[in-house]
Amino acid sequence: MTQNANQHGFTLFELIIVIIVLSLLITVLLSRVPLYQELAEKTAMEQTAGVIRSALHLRVASYLVKGRVNEMTGLVKDNPMNWLAEKPQNYLGEYYEPKPGEVPAGNWYYDLKTHELVYLVERGEHFVPGKGGLKRVRYRVTLLYNDESGVSVAPDKKELGGVVFQLVEPYTWKAG
Repeated sequence: MTQNANQHGFTLFELIIVIIVLSLLITVLLSRVPLYQELAEKTAMEQTAGVIRSALHLRVASYLVKGRVNEMTGLVKDNPMNWLAEKPQNYLGEYYEPKPGEVPAGNWYYDLKTHELVYLVERGEHFVPGKGGLKRVRYRVTLLYNDESGVSVAPDKKELGGVVFQLVEPYTWKAG
């Protein structure tokens, strides 16, 4: 039997090389999946906070238009999730100072004691918490007051100057 010089197909060696290259590419891709999941979590959390800020601006504008400026002080004790037309799927509701582990990571909750909206980080390999050391991000509605020069000061010093949805303590979420 003679061997055809125009033989088509892979040799065993070529097949092994292709399998090794594909295995390396798949390994590299799969090693990046947790990072992409973490970045998606960060983006979703920050997007939710941005939507709440927009809802707060609309609420404040509504108070101003209706001449109900004095009622804006009540916003500091209001649950910001109630301002949304549709709450995020990972919002679990209101808790009164929940114990660690009571609320699963990857979810939002509103703390009735501190009047803070809290997000518990689930995929936080690159998350660096603030001084509290817990993998969470806390927001609070805060009133700003103005003195005669327009500078924000303490509440006992003049008129209401604004309302903000701000971080309680700083955090960083480093890129991987």
